[in-house]
Amino acid sequence: MKLLPIFFVAVSAYSMSACQSQAAHEHDHWGPYSVQASLSRAFLSYDPEMDGNYRDFQWRKKKSIDLTVRRHLFNENPDNPFEAEDPTWYEPRPVHSIVPHTWDYIHLEGLLLGLAVYTPGAVFVPIPVDSIIGTFEEGGDKEFMEGIGQTTRPLGAITTSFFYDGLGFVDNRKLPQRGIGSDY
Repeated sequence: MKLLPIFFVAVSAYSMSACQSQAAHEHDHWGPYSVQASLSRAFLSYDPEMDGNYRDFQWRKKKSIDLTVRRHLFNENPDNPFEAEDPTWYEPRPVHSIVPHTWDYIHLEGLLLGLAVYTPGAVFVPIPVDSIIGTFEEGGDKEFMEGIGQTTRPLGAITTSFFYDGLGFVDNRKLPQRGIGSDY
């Protein structure tokens, strides 16, 4: 219900932004092309010109939240040379998918947004808005499915070996291939 006024403001800002007179000022502040960039800066703190692609931006944002939580709640700072070194702190961004890294996809923001709309007696559903936006960005769907593939590939190997070995099926993949130039 609280999103309705925000939606109304966004739609009215977009419709009023069509009032422009010169082609040279097409991408200025009040042009229709500036509305999406202004809304993303205001609501998501994301500036596409400065922050690059959204998946990398939301990962840096999540790492910043992690650093704040570690410093203030656990009295731990991975940048402090007098503390034990954390080898995971400087690792590259993992695949942007809900599996195999569920916590990295949902993160603290998703849990807090899920708690904000949670009603007692209902099912708790975390809402990872940043991760969902990153998934729908160009190339995000391929990266999402790559993470699912990384998770399900070992299950497929186990299932295949069960059928071939456990049930006595002949695994044609292990037989020598007969073809032109073979000795058979």
